[in-house]
Amino acid sequence: MSNGKFIVIEGVEGAGKSRQCALLTEALNAAGHSAILTREPGGAKLAEAIRGLLLDPAFSPDAVAELYLYSAARRDHLNKVIFPALDSGKIVVCDRFIYSSLAYQGYARGLDLNFVRRVNQITIEPLKIDLGLFLDITPEAGFARKGGADKADRLERESLEFFNRVYYGFKQMCADGELTAIDVSGTKEQSAAKIWQAVSAIL
Repeated sequence: MSNGKFIVIEGVEGAGKSRQCALLTEALNAAGHSAILTREPGGAKLAEAIRGLLLDPAFSPDAVAELYLYSAARRDHLNKVIFPALDSGKIVVCDRFIYSSLAYQGYARGLDLNFVRRVNQITIEPLKIDLGLFLDITPEAGFARKGGADKADRLERESLEFFNRVYYGFKQMCADGELTAIDVSGTKEQSAAKIWQAVSAIL
C-alpha cells in the first residue's frame, strides 16, 4: 500500500521493548532512513485516551471488550499516524501491535484465536507488516529486570501464570513463522545489534 516499511517489536513486560524500539529508530535515522517511533495502545489522540481506560485498574473489561478496545485504538492509530507515515515513505517502528492481541486476549485470556485474527485483519486492512520481532525473555526474568510489576497498570496486576501463557503465545507465533525471536538475555547493546541485523535484511 506504500513505499514505507512497518516494523513491529513485541515482548513480555520487562523485555526492554521501549528502549530497543528507541535505539532502533535512532539507528535507522542515523543510517540515512526516515524513521518514526510509535506505540500501542496509543500513538494518536483517541488511541491514547483508550490506552488510559485499558490500563486503569478501576475498570475490568472482559476479554471481548478488551479486544475491541485495543482494536478501536489501533484503527485510530493507523489512520492518524501509521498510514500517513508509510504513505510518505517512512519506516515506522511500532512498540506492540496485533501479535499482542493474539498473545494477551487469545492465548492468555482464552478467546478463539481465529476470532482474534479476524478482528485483527479487519482492523488493519490494508496494512502490510514487513517485520515482526519478539524480544525473547521469560516473564519471570522480565519482571526481575524491571524491578517487579507496576501495580498502577491493570495488566501488570495479572498472575505470573497469565504472563506465562502470554509468553507461550509469542513463542508459538515464532514457531509458526509469524514473528522472529531475538534473544535479549544479554546487554542492551548486544540485543540492539541482533535487532539491527534482522531489520537490515528487509531494508
